[in-house]
Amino acid sequence: MISVILPVYNAELYLNKTIDSILNQTISDFELICIDDGSTDSSLKILYGYANVDNRIRIISRDNRGLIYTLNEGIRESKYNIIARIDADDVCEPKRFEIQLSYLNSNPDVAVVGTSYNYIDENGNLIGKRILSDKYIINDAIKVFGSPFCHPSVMINKKLVGEDLYYDKDYIHAEDYELWLRLSKKYKLINLKDILLNYRILSSSISRKNEYQQKLSMVRALEYHVLNNKVLDKDNLINYYLYNKNRCYFMRNVIFNKKIKLDTIIQLMYFVLKVLKNVK
Repeated sequence: MISVILPVYNAELYLNKTIDSILNQTISDFELICIDDGSTDSSLKILYGYANVDNRIRIISRDNRGLIYTLNEGIRESKYNIIARIDADDVCEPKRFEIQLSYLNSNPDVAVVGTSYNYIDENGNLIGKRILSDKYIINDAIKVFGSPFCHPSVMINKKLVGEDLYYDKDYIHAEDYELWLRLSKKYKLINLKDILLNYRILSSSISRKNEYQQKLSMVRALEYHVLNNKVLDKDNLINYYLYNKNRCYFMRNVIFNKKIKLDTIIQLMYFVLKVLKNVK
């Protein structure tokens, strides 16, 4: 069975579509842990409306403590050995859980399986898609400056990773990136080519509002895992840096019509030069 972790904060506009996409999965053996992180809109009322008619839904409500605390709380509260993530504005395809769970059951040595995904806008219109490689590329090299997963698409084998699963509170807005860096040293991680999630692009999303803090947290995570633990060789570092630098620039300017802050780029370039001097 699966424990689905759904962090909720002021998500009233899209929460119904998200929950409906979970309840309409082709498999029904799961619990849905909804953690309301101090919402000030009608999110909590919406959650109780669902919980009153479906006993698979558990609700935790409290004051605002942030995403990292909320995710770790969901992990602690989970009853089952498989964890699925979803955000409160995204939409699952009906076979998402079935396909990911089947993969993990057939590959018990895999810790994390993510999926390819569609980009949708605030009105649910398709604006793009991303098909990810289904090779174990993220075990051999970490994609610098870009997460290897769409975070809300992942399903994780909690029994396999144990205490390694928890997010580190020191990496605000890049907690998932640091987790993949850490897990990639010990476990197999992979994406599926199947598009199983519709990832909503919002002008108010956390990652966009806090891009500067996110980049700095990524730099610190890389500095720890690359310089201290030598998880990358120089060739892989250069290749993945160039790939992700160009991809991120394209996404920011074509989809969002924004330029990356110059001071952020300068700090990232400084880090790359520092790493290239130390990685053998």
